[in-house]
Amino acid sequence: MSRGFKIDVRLDKAKIKNITRQCTKKGTWSALDHLAAVSKEQVPLDQGPLKNSCYVDVAEDGSSGTVSYDTPYAVVQHENMQFQHQRGRKAKYLEDPANDSGVQREMRELIKRAYEEQMG
Repeated sequence: MSRGFKIDVRLDKAKIKNITRQCTKKGTWSALDHLAAVSKEQVPLDQGPLKNSCYVDVAEDGSSGTVSYDTPYAVVQHENMQFQHQRGRKAKYLEDPANDSGVQREMRELIKRAYEEQMG
């Protein structure tokens, strides 16, 4: 005859939700910050205003975010493939890094790391 035992587990749902939100926000911010850093290496560069206008924004719950450039000519520089740029600088300076599998892999790793650091 086997003997059973009982385990009583009490979960603090509010604390779990808060920790999850923190991890999500930190992971999303870290991933988008990495994307921004890679993009800044490719952004057309004259005197620097375009590069310096790069901004990372993450929703309060961390579920989404954006990387953007805020100059009147950011879209034109991004979309016009006919412009001539310095070596290593180019159009599609945000789109190309966002579609790069290596950048995506690093972004996933940064999100994973944010959870591991918090959860142990």
